[in-house]
Amino acid sequence: MAVEVEELGDEAVGFVSDARYVAAAVEAAEGLVADDPSQERWVRPLVRAIKRGRLRLPSLSPTTHRLIQLIEAPEVDLDELAEVVSADPVLTMRLIGVANSSYFRGATEVPNIREALMRMGVREARTIIIVVALRSTLLRSQGLGDSAQLLWRHSILCAAAAQETTQELPPWEQSGFLAGLLHDIGQLVVLAFVSELPAWQEDGEAPDAEAVDAILAATHSALGALVLASWGFPDPFCEAILTHHDSSAASEEVRILAVALELTDAIAHQVVAGWPEEESELDPSLIALAETLGLDAERLTDLAEEAAAACEALSKLS
Repeated sequence: MAVEVEELGDEAVGFVSDARYVAAAVEAAEGLVADDPSQERWVRPLVRAIKRGRLRLPSLSPTTHRLIQLIEAPEVDLDELAEVVSADPVLTMRLIGVANSSYFRGATEVPNIREALMRMGVREARTIIIVVALRSTLLRSQGLGDSAQLLWRHSILCAAAAQETTQELPPWEQSGFLAGLLHDIGQLVVLAFVSELPAWQEDGEAPDAEAVDAILAATHSALGALVLASWGFPDPFCEAILTHHDSSAASEEVRILAVALELTDAIAHQVVAGWPEEESELDPSLIALAETLGLDAERLTDLAEEAAAACEALSKLS
């Protein structure tokens, strides 16, 4: 299934567009307070900001928005893609540089973006364009600080694993990479909010790391779905982001993608922690998720190795 992102006017990009995800984010935040009343001081301002539409949401440039539409279309027109990329001189030069890098080993240097895209090939170009275009969106957000590179590496790892996982899971064959890359985008919203919290407190205090982690865990999935809804992503895609830590809550229509994201998120975390040498040492919950998609422990190990290799390559290119 191609991700048919809606056309948005410039004034619409970055604003809340779906009450369903507002409600889900509020419910998640209030649930955290119900479980741990000590969080109320930090969470109540978050709930107010969600309800009033005052959260600082990441925004997409019109060029990046159009690129996502083109790249996720069933058929990619390289001429149209080159025309849109050319509207962003920085992106153009970066992609030409990638095409002329040792990764593609061209005999001569390509002089323009169209030839750069032709050298990459459609599959590689789709992946590299979306990584390069979204990297600045994901890394420039307020409050990321030292966690920026960790979040970026995790996102690429998950994207690479999701691409391999979904390529034989209709109707989501084309959706895996983008879903994996964006699955944790709600963390940007939480971290931007937390960075502003001291200014809202009479004593100027900020939540400690444990409190921030609790807010992230509780709300980032719903806030991520909210961001993507505001960008014009279709509801099934947003729902998969919403349920990527609890795929059992997904509707039948999107459950396969939600399971794939839950699985590949876990794979990415395990790769960073260190992949077990023996299959018997793998987390049983990881194996259970894999089996839902028809994958065995051996294939899980292959996926982890492929994702790690792809992550290293894409990190250098982007």
